[in-house]
Amino acid sequence: MRVLIAEDSPTVRHHLVSVMNAAPGLCVVGEARDGEEALALVGELKPDVVSMDIRMPRIDGLEATRRIMNQYPTPVVVVSGLVDQDIDLSFQALQAGALAVVEKPLDRSDPDYATKERHLVNTLMAMAQVRVIRRWETRGAAVEVHAVPSATPAPAPVARVTELVAIGASAGGPSALSVLLKALPAEYHAPIVVAQHMPEEFTIGLARWLDKATPLRVELAEDNLLLRPGHVYIAPGSAHLTIVRRHGKLATRLISERGTFRYQPSVDMLFESAAQACGQSSVGVVLTGMGDDGAAGLLSMRQAGALTFAQDEASCTVFGMPGAAIARGAVANVLGLSNLATTLAGLN
Repeated sequence: MRVLIAEDSPTVRHHLVSVMNAAPGLCVVGEARDGEEALALVGELKPDVVSMDIRMPRIDGLEATRRIMNQYPTPVVVVSGLVDQDIDLSFQALQAGALAVVEKPLDRSDPDYATKERHLVNTLMAMAQVRVIRRWETRGAAVEVHAVPSATPAPAPVARVTELVAIGASAGGPSALSVLLKALPAEYHAPIVVAQHMPEEFTIGLARWLDKATPLRVELAEDNLLLRPGHVYIAPGSAHLTIVRRHGKLATRLISERGTFRYQPSVDMLFESAAQACGQSSVGVVLTGMGDDGAAGLLSMRQAGALTFAQDEASCTVFGMPGAAIARGAVANVLGLSNLATTLAGLN
C-alpha cells in the first residue's frame, strides 16, 4: 500500500517513514511538510492512504482533509499527538471525512510502544482498502459517508422493555457512533454504554465531540456511576467498562487490569457484563472495526435473550468485528447504519 505522510516535524516525519517502510505491505511514496503540500502530492502521486498530522503550517490537517475529500477522495488516517487541541481537531477531521484517528508512536521507551506502532500500521493497511467518496463542501456539517441504507429492512419493533443498549466499535467507530446517536432523541428511554478501541486521551476527546454533535448527554464513564436514560457512557481507554446491578439499578464498574483481553477497553467484557446484568432487557450492537472483539460477548448476550445487531458490510469502514460476530452466530439482525439508527430509536 502506497502511503503519503503529511507531518511538519522533520524528526517525526523521518521516524514515521522508517516505521512504515519497515512494515510489510506499506511503502512511503511521498512526504509533505504541511497541508498545502499534502493536497498537491495527493493529486500528483495518488497514494492509497494518507497519514495526516493535525497541526501544520499554512493549511492544517483538518482543512487539508476537507480539501482532499472534496478534490481527490483518498483514505485519510489522522496521526495525532495527545495535546487537547490536537485531539479536538482530530475528531473534527473525522467529521470532514478522515476514516480513523491514531496516536503517534514516538517514545520507544514507552512499554506500549510496540502495540501503538502495530496499531498504526494495521490501521493504515486497513484504511487503504476503504472506498471513499467525494465530499462536496457545504456550509453546514459534512455529509455523512457511512449512513448507507441496508438492503435488509429494519425489523418490526419488539414488545419488550429495553434497560440498556451496549455498543462496541473500533476502526471507523467514531463516525458510525455519530450517525447512530444523532438519530436518537434527547429523552431516549435507555442508557447507552460504548466500548470504542482508543487510547485514554482520545476517549476523552470522543466523549467531548459526541456530546457536542448529538442530542444525547455523552460523558466518559467513571466507576460506580448509576446509569441514566438518555445518557451515553464512553469506556475510558485506560480501563474495561462493565455493567453491574446494585440494589436493582444498573451501574458502571471500571476494571483497570488488562487481564487476558487483547483490547482495552474490551467490547467482549462489556457485552458479557450486559448479558449477566440485564439478559433479555439489553440490546447489543457491534459496529465497524478490525479484529473479532465483541463476537464472544455478543453471543453471550444473544444466549441470554438480548436483541443483537451488527452493522452490515456495505456501511462499515472495516467489516472485521461485525463479520466475526455474524460468523459466530451472535447476531440476530444485520442492518445498514441508517436502518440500525431507526431501529434503535424505535425500541421500547
